[in-house]
Amino acid sequence: MVHENRGTGAGDETRGVRDEGAAAGAAEGAGGARRGGDAGARTGADAGTLTDAGTRTETAAVPAPAREADVLERAEEVRRLRAEAERDPARRPDLAAALHRWSERLAALGDHRAALRPAEDSAEIYVGLGVECPGMFQQESALTMGVLGERIAAAGDPAGAVPFAKQSVRLQRELVTEGQPGASVPALAASLLSYAARLAETGQSVAAVPPAEEAVGLLRGLAEEDPDAFLPRLAAALDALGHHRAAVSDASGAVEAAREARDRYRALGAERPDAFRPELAAALEGLARHLGRAGDPAEGLRAAQEAVALRRAAAAERPEASAALAAALRTLAGSLAATGDPQGALPPAREAVGLLRAEGDAVSAELADCLQVFGTYVELNGDAEGAVEAFREAVALRRSLALEGAGGSGTPAPEGAGGSVTPTLEGAGGSDASALLSALGDLARSLARTGEHTAAVAEFDAAVAAFDAADPATARRLTVERNAFLLRCPEPGPATGLTELVRWLDEDSEAAGSPDAVTVRARQALRAYGDITAVHRVWEDQTFLSVPGWLALSPETLDTVSAWMFAPNWPSSRDFWSRHAEVLGAEEAVAALEELAILDPGDAQRHARLRDTVLVHGVTAAYDALILQEQVTHWLECTDWKESRACLEENPRLLNVRLPEGSPLAHVALLDIGRADGLDAAYRLVEDRAALQDYVDRALEAGDGVALMHGGGIEGQVFGDRLSSLTHAQLALVLAGASDGFDPGDLAGIRHAAPEETRARLVRETAALSLRRPERGETWRRIIEALGGDA
Repeated sequence: MVHENRGTGAGDETRGVRDEGAAAGAAEGAGGARRGGDAGARTGADAGTLTDAGTRTETAAVPAPAREADVLERAEEVRRLRAEAERDPARRPDLAAALHRWSERLAALGDHRAALRPAEDSAEIYVGLGVECPGMFQQESALTMGVLGERIAAAGDPAGAVPFAKQSVRLQRELVTEGQPGASVPALAASLLSYAARLAETGQSVAAVPPAEEAVGLLRGLAEEDPDAFLPRLAAALDALGHHRAAVSDASGAVEAAREARDRYRALGAERPDAFRPELAAALEGLARHLGRAGDPAEGLRAAQEAVALRRAAAAERPEASAALAAALRTLAGSLAATGDPQGALPPAREAVGLLRAEGDAVSAELADCLQVFGTYVELNGDAEGAVEAFREAVALRRSLALEGAGGSGTPAPEGAGGSVTPTLEGAGGSDASALLSALGDLARSLARTGEHTAAVAEFDAAVAAFDAADPATARRLTVERNAFLLRCPEPGPATGLTELVRWLDEDSEAAGSPDAVTVRARQALRAYGDITAVHRVWEDQTFLSVPGWLALSPETLDTVSAWMFAPNWPSSRDFWSRHAEVLGAEEAVAALEELAILDPGDAQRHARLRDTVLVHGVTAAYDALILQEQVTHWLECTDWKESRACLEENPRLLNVRLPEGSPLAHVALLDIGRADGLDAAYRLVEDRAALQDYVDRALEAGDGVALMHGGGIEGQVFGDRLSSLTHAQLALVLAGASDGFDPGDLAGIRHAAPEETRARLVRETAALSLRRPERGETWRRIIEALGGDA
């Protein structure tokens, strides 16, 4: 792999942003995101965020009025450059850069919805420029695609962010693999970390681990060469990897990564304690949680105690670090509870609540979380009334936050700066509403334990009333949870809950149209009720309809179909089918797939088609093409040629595959050459530049256009020799008789970036070919002239 140009290839904001800090916030988006933090910590930062570290720090230190004024200035700049770009298209790169800066400032203000539109426009412009000018603007496109993914996620659509994060990785990987200008291994690592974070946010925990591991591998190599620049980024990426592994229940792997992150930060902190004390404390907190899950709460407790000591020292020097101390205290409380000391967990949890309460409205969300944790420990210690009090305060905070979120954001855009952004969620406060439901659930459970079921229902009713007009989508969710709670109450609660849920489903199907996640939740509540006969009776009495297929679904069938649908790969899916063929082949599985299609229509429909194929043609025939396609994808995504060859040796059928349109030319070449000459000969060409030159010389001598095209593909993709690659591609086209399908002038635009000996060799090769094939004399002459030679 090429490790040249360790910057992002973007020297200023016009070319994106520096990758300094791009991986520095890696640990934060990995599912173990930390709350609260002192000024030096990257608390709440996204994994691999592609924003300028200096800009973030500078913006955070500026008073809010000044930041708002800066946003308006950036918007005015966009308006001016948009008008200029309409008159002069050459100003479009400046407009794209200005849009990026505007989006950055809006995001720094927390106005994530408003920040989305300029990020979209910036990415669109750079992609368009790249299409118009092949070989240019790919780094800008990669950076802005990554930023766009972050904006979409921050605006409340994590699933919509995933394709953009994936595209950013693809573009960065192409730059690095092909050695193009602007190629940056650190930027690729940052994109991988961001992609992993986006996958984790959408529940794709298994898929998030490989890109995080690849990023760690890249940063480990960079840190060996330049420890001062890359050890901090490696430590942050290791911290992130620990969280990703923990999310897939790889407790030992999480502990391994977290321990290394701690050790790296400890070494860095020994040299620069002020700079790395926050990161060391955060790494210790993560390690403490992972150790608890791995069954070693005693060591986890020691790590948590050390983190608290570090955070306490920082808070003593700088009171603004109190929120980070509260987060560490919360981790300590969890570690104490895990060692069998719930009473010992109370003091740190209580102190954390006090610290956050003193911070005011700025940390309301963190305070609500902490109150829920505190309430849980209070409840474990037998103080039911104290638990209710804590949970009730958490609910009040969460209700206020959700209502504020329902109001939306209101940063204005000057005329001409760009249009408004349409919210991506059904309700404005999607995540806030989920947090409110969590707090309400804790409060209702605690009230129910004291026999105050009526009070618990009243809390739900008050919440529904509060959101009925402000955010009907949230009110709808709350209504379902209220009715589901009734099913767990003493009579007449269950009878009322059943009736209300059935009526709600009946009426909602007419009002809302297509079923959604809230519909599924209501259906789950009915199916989970202990007396399914009573459920069916209420359904028939209230709707005058027969029991629908989704209500007759057994939990066992639904669980089996769900497990089959979410198998990690096609071989696992095939084996799962073989073990559960009777259930998956039964008619009830159709209803289960229809139910699962509400939440994941693409996967459910794909599996419905697969099920039909299995039943008609058998398991082997149905799965063969899918498994082969998956193997092809895995081979194309191998991170080095050693792994690539091992994959082909393990799956020899791949040699006979026709790769999909747009596959890298080097991979096409490897398959063709591997089939004809064997894998030794094929992989020698990607490992030995001299062997590749000999192969190209033989192709030139024989006038073999196909072999020459293969050689050119490897030259460009593997060795970063763009001039040789494009020249040999053009010579191959001439030999194939396609003289009109290219422009020799393209060579003139890149020849100056190539070494003189490369240019001279290509001139000699073309001249020799022209003597052997004089019938294409004019085309040979144009190629030689474009290379700077004398025709």
